[in-house]
Parts: sequence; structure tokens; C-alpha cells
Amino acid sequence: MNTKFRVIWMILALGILAAPVTLFAHHGSAIYDESKAVTVKGVVTDWLWANPHCLLEFDVKDEKGNSVHWTAEVSNPPDMINRGWSRKMFKPGDEVTITMIVAKNGEPIGRIARVTVSGKTFQGMGRVPGEDTKP
Repeated sequence: MNTKFRVIWMILALGILAAPVTLFAHHGSAIYDESKAVTVKGVVTDWLWANPHCLLEFDVKDEKGNSVHWTAEVSNPPDMINRGWSRKMFKPGDEVTITMIVAKNGEPIGRIARVTVSGKTFQGMGRVPGEDTKP
């Protein structure tokens, strides 16, 4: 009986230890090329202020003049409020300059590191690769 009790406790303990790993699994950044940042100018089409991530959609003209629709993420609303962001800071038609870490596969998706809208610059998530982080 004592052996069964120990086995059950070991299985429960391993399950409890494994749970936090799965809870944080979706926060990986493997999709992004963390080695470089890309800066683009575009026009806002939509701004989704929601959990678990806020999403900015915008159109950018490529080298050939074609419009490319981008989607870029930042953290959740409480995190972004602490960085000075708000629910109403972007409106369709706003011109923006966005520095972001883009997807490795070339898809037009990214994680915003910095954005300028209406003459104001706001920090996004994480640092900009290649920029000195010392004050």
C-alpha cells in the first residue's frame, strides 16, 4: 500500500510541475526573427484592443507600389496602458511608422517594438535589435 501511495504522489507532483510549462507555451517568440528589426510606413486599417494581445492592422506600399496588408501585435491592454498606449490611439486612416520584429517565413506579420502616430512615439514590446539599450 505504501508503494502505491508514493507512485500516486510522484505522478501528481510531476503533473503539477509540468502544468506551468504548458500555460506559457503560447508566449514563445520562435516565429519572429529576433536578430533584426524592420521599419515601415503605413496606413492603419484596424486596431483591436483586446486580450491576450492587441493587434494593429495596416497597409504598406511595397517596392512595386502594391499594397501589402500587415498585422502586428503588442501585449495585452493593461501592459500597454503602462507604456502610454490607449484604446483610441489608432483610427483607420492614421499614418504610422512602425519598427517591428517580423516573421521568419516572410509573412506580413510582426511584433511592434516602436510606433509613431500623430507625431508621438510609443514603445511596444521588447527591444529593437541593434540599438544600444544603455541610458
